[in-house]
Amino acid sequence: MTRQAVAKVPEITIYFWIIKILTTGMGETTSDFLVRHINPVIAVALGGIGLVIALALQFSAKKYVTWIYWLAVIMVAIFGTMAADVLHIGFGIPYLTSSIFFTISLGIIFAIWYASEKTLSIHSINTRRREIFY
Repeated sequence: MTRQAVAKVPEITIYFWIIKILTTGMGETTSDFLVRHINPVIAVALGGIGLVIALALQFSAKKYVTWIYWLAVIMVAIFGTMAADVLHIGFGIPYLTSSIFFTISLGIIFAIWYASEKTLSIHSINTRRREIFY
């Protein structure tokens, strides 16, 4: 099978980056809207449920399916914003502290990913383990 036939992520083009920027903005505004218009605990719970559903769909897909992939990206953006806000607003952790924590965590994930897969290439997301790292 060709790489594209088994890949679980889209080709990285200018369109990818445009959509990625839009989904990041959408995640920020959707998160802010939800926590301001419904009980924040319920909003975060719904965001978490949405993320779990989107990831379950993504992991169960046999190949790249556009709407499933971008739903997962959107839910990561929404729930990621909610998680950062919970740390800052809910627990009073400064953004600098949480940024350092997330940076270190990402570095550790990249190190484990590279140690186990010998690549960080997004062009080789074609196994379950690589998809989980991604």
